[in-house]
Amino acid sequence: MNKPLFASLALLVLSPFSAQAQDATAAPVVIDFQSATPGPLPDEFMSTEADAALVIGADGDNKFLELGPQPLVDAGVLVGKSIKGGVSVVAKIHAESKRRSAPRFGVGLHGVGGFRLRAAPAGKTVEIVKDDEVLAAAPLEWKSGSWTWVELSVTPAAEGSLIEGRVWMDGQPRPEKPTLTVTAAKPPGQGKASVWGGPYAGLPIRFDDITVTPKL
Repeated sequence: MNKPLFASLALLVLSPFSAQAQDATAAPVVIDFQSATPGPLPDEFMSTEADAALVIGADGDNKFLELGPQPLVDAGVLVGKSIKGGVSVVAKIHAESKRRSAPRFGVGLHGVGGFRLRAAPAGKTVEIVKDDEVLAAAPLEWKSGSWTWVELSVTPAAEGSLIEGRVWMDGQPRPEKPTLTVTAAKPPGQGKASVWGGPYAGLPIRFDDITVTPKL
């Protein structure tokens, strides 16, 4: 049985982003890996999952964070500053299926214990998850071997928080309406944004163009 995608943290990005809480009016943080050198992860990346095969990869002029399939471990990467309150994260993720096996991948907000949006191609679903509990699910349209945009936002609401998730294929317009939504009784928390992957198809997963945007 596959382990839960978000069961463990694999990386913590410490630089160039401060660990201090970020004001909700601050500018978006964009991470595209273009200034990184392909190969081993630079020193500013600290792994808490020693077995994760994480490198800076390249395809032509494009560079990205890559999670290799061996050894098979779930991996998460926290990015940017710790943000308190409303915030969104969007990332472009490339993954492939193989025979009957499929990867899982997604993004998260407010640290390891926050909300996460998880694409699960094996079940043809996308899910909002917290503490390994699926809070909402919707059908997923996904094409193996293509880049997929995954976006999660948490905003203050009259009675707590509104959590919205969107998934769309690269080259398509961002959906105006969210793919799925959840309301929470508590106001938005605090913590870093994240990207996650589980390479269950035995093929690498790539992450690129991560943008974290504080929201009022």
